[in-house]
Amino acid sequence: MTMAYDRGTVVKGPDLLANHNYRPYVCLSDEIHPFSDEEALYAAATTTRRAVAIPISEADFESGGLPQETYVNPWTVVSIRHADIDHNEGRLVKQTVEEIAQEAAGYLGVR
Repeated sequence: MTMAYDRGTVVKGPDLLANHNYRPYVCLSDEIHPFSDEEALYAAATTTRRAVAIPISEADFESGGLPQETYVNPWTVVSIRHADIDHNEGRLVKQTVEEIAQEAAGYLGVR
């Protein structure tokens, strides 16, 4: 059985945006996603600093972490099947997840 990832989990998934094997993503969806047993919505993370990206530090992790300075791009939301996730990197604290989700919603016109 494929593992579903909870909202706030940072995963290592396929790089859908560049020519790398993997990229970290933050899970933003929860069990109300129509196909939550098969896939979830993720915000892409990167080591590239951008003025409007959200930095995540050790303090943002409830558990686990990432080996490099990382920034979440809330405007880059992708759907990834659970079967395509390589593994779990950790879990962000609720406040950080909410900030990322609110920013992502703003890019979708939700105010």
